[in-house]
Amino acid sequence: MSLPAYPRLSRLPLGWALGLLGGVMGIGSTAQAQESNGPALTLRPSSTLQEVIPDDVRKQSPTFIQSDHLSGQTDVKTVLEGNVMIRRGNILLKADKVDYDPVEDLAQARGNVTINRSGNVYQGPALDIHLDAFEGFFTQPSYQLLKNNAYGKAERIDFIDSAHTVLHKADFTTCPRKPGPSWMPDWFFKADKITLDTDRNVGIAEGASLIFKDVPILPVPSIDFPLTEERKSGFLPPTIGVDNIGGLEYTQPYYVNLAPNRDVTFFPTYWSRRGLRLGTEFRYLESQSAGAPFGGEARIDYMEKDLLRGERRWGLQYKHTGLIDPSYAGGTLGLNLNLNRVSDDNYWKDFSMVNSSGVQRLLSSDAGLTWTDGVFSTSLRAQKWQTLQDVADTSNRITPPFDRVPQFIARMQRSNVAGFDFSVQGDLTRFESNRDYECANSGLYNCAPNANRSVASLQLSRPFTNALGYVTPKMQVNSRSYQFDGGLPNNSFYDGHAGQTSASVTVPTFSLDSGMTFERKHRLFDRAWLQTLEPRAFYVYTPYRDQNYLPNYDSGSNSFNFASVFTENAFGGSDRISDSKLLTLGAISRLIDPETGAEGARFGFAQRLRMQDQRVVIPGDSTAKSGISDILAGATLNLSRTWALDSTVQYNPKTENYIRRMVGGRYSPGSYRVINAAYRSQNNDDGSASSRQIDIGWQWPLHDLWGGADESLGEGRGLGEGRWYSVARMNYSPLDKKVVESIIGFEYDAGCWISRVVAERLQVTDGLARQRLLFQLEFVGFSRLGTNALGSLRTNVPRYQPLRQNSMTPSRFGNYD
Repeated sequence: MSLPAYPRLSRLPLGWALGLLGGVMGIGSTAQAQESNGPALTLRPSSTLQEVIPDDVRKQSPTFIQSDHLSGQTDVKTVLEGNVMIRRGNILLKADKVDYDPVEDLAQARGNVTINRSGNVYQGPALDIHLDAFEGFFTQPSYQLLKNNAYGKAERIDFIDSAHTVLHKADFTTCPRKPGPSWMPDWFFKADKITLDTDRNVGIAEGASLIFKDVPILPVPSIDFPLTEERKSGFLPPTIGVDNIGGLEYTQPYYVNLAPNRDVTFFPTYWSRRGLRLGTEFRYLESQSAGAPFGGEARIDYMEKDLLRGERRWGLQYKHTGLIDPSYAGGTLGLNLNLNRVSDDNYWKDFSMVNSSGVQRLLSSDAGLTWTDGVFSTSLRAQKWQTLQDVADTSNRITPPFDRVPQFIARMQRSNVAGFDFSVQGDLTRFESNRDYECANSGLYNCAPNANRSVASLQLSRPFTNALGYVTPKMQVNSRSYQFDGGLPNNSFYDGHAGQTSASVTVPTFSLDSGMTFERKHRLFDRAWLQTLEPRAFYVYTPYRDQNYLPNYDSGSNSFNFASVFTENAFGGSDRISDSKLLTLGAISRLIDPETGAEGARFGFAQRLRMQDQRVVIPGDSTAKSGISDILAGATLNLSRTWALDSTVQYNPKTENYIRRMVGGRYSPGSYRVINAAYRSQNNDDGSASSRQIDIGWQWPLHDLWGGADESLGEGRGLGEGRWYSVARMNYSPLDKKVVESIIGFEYDAGCWISRVVAERLQVTDGLARQRLLFQLEFVGFSRLGTNALGSLRTNVPRYQPLRQNSMTPSRFGNYD
């Protein structure tokens, strides 16, 4: 097991030097884009298929020799002249002339010498090399490395052994060479000495200096750099940004590769207005025994003194998930931890873009132990909430949720027992929360006491199925009881029950689910389809049991959607079981490609007929009246690779108002071209607007605007050098007439380097918005530096494609000769 790779690495002095270049970008133009019917099928790379030739096997490989003339003495010396070629295992030597000594296994090559070892190519006028040991030297050579497509020149190259090579007075770049004697790479570094270690996949340069756009950068005494995407210890590229509140931000990470399955990263961050914050992240992926893997990650941020707040700040995140050795418990035992804590109520405002634990105002910390053995399962869980209140605006207060300290669940489930399916579940939970503020400020139903709750539920169903459809009757019984600390409060919500210290309620439910499936062949848009029609009827009856006076610890109303419309209970959680006597009718129709099974389109609708008023409600909500419900309709279209549409409508036929509407679409005619757009609206029952949102995002090459043409470079390699790309996502509220969140940026692909500039805006509260400006410069195949603009684009822009994707180490047969 191994952890995912971090970004490419460089030592700190190089980071300082490159940090001066964050805003430098080139300008270019290209030709008109070509239409694409989608990417061609390619094989997935696999590390298990990479070729590995042990030294002892390679030494036993036969030697193949070819030349125009051959002379010499057998087993003493052989002279090869004219178009000489010597091949042994993964080594190929070419030259005008070669003197070969078989006793010493020494080849002395002169004139137009080329040696190719495992795809690494070296060329020059003179080479002395021991072929088996791969020891020797090359004078005035040029070189090209397979793993990162780097190349350069040197005064001399010493081959120490098969894994170590030393280049003297050398330069290094990944910029592809172009014709013309005056061409120079956009960036390169030159060094007195470069050591390449292919065992560790690292290069070390001494006495180096970086040159970018013919501008020398500060000399760097020593740097190391990766030869592949594999992880290694060292300084990561620094990140630099500008925050409208914190000021200039600089982070210098240092990565430690502890083991293939463990690593740690230190990332001190300095804000010009806030001061210094220290951060650490530790990751692990373990296996206690066969079949019992576990892993996790922990992150700690600590600021001794925030200069803006004048106090100590910290944040903690820890996640762990995995299995414990089954021999301990006779079944499958799992442990899950998810801890999130911060120092103060203002953390979510100040670090909402910096630390994901500060983005939300409700932070959950929970620990769970699960056990499963066949049809039996149990779980023990403890959950505590940290509620971050808005200390500057009490009207923006959040009612603290109830902690579960703890919750124990036991369940048994069996299927097809004489045709029946059944399950039994028990739930014991202790709920605690500090509701003093709500009680003191007339919180009414929010003024709920701490309590113990026990729930027992039983389900029994009998499915009847055949080729035409199915019918499933089901019986359920839910019984729960409460023990309240100190009794129910004395206010109008608990009128008639004040002081009551216990309560119990039992609710039975009967449901009948049925559906049919019809199919026919259909032709649409000159394509053959298999069209289905799948009607469904769902009846549920639950008698009324008074529950409205009971505190609500974990229940909430289900959204009216296709996932919930065919369920028995209108609420989630266990504190409310809705009284129901209703019939839900609906249908979906799908278009399926008969060759691939892919779904090209889906259309659906559903509506409920409620035969009596629903009297059980969530505190603060209104009751559902008898009669027909809103109509729910939706459609999804994926008829081509280019276009995709998705829509959902909730319509009230009584008031003739649209309660909810969502229309979204995606247009993607080819690689690095995508436009996503969505419109969402929510209305009140009287038709007045509740919310409106317009969400649009895109990635698009700007050379399309002036008629450019793409270059087919393959996946993860862009559309060719000299191209600008626009990338953005914006969320706009027409009701508030403002942009809620936005990210907009530009990328320039110069071939061997990429620059990015991104502006972010996040509306934290009505009166507070955070803005950041991100710069990043990527030296392809070498390193990145600046702020993590690439990570921001990946997270926020749907279907964003990076201009460069990490790939497997290429095969030597890519440079096979």
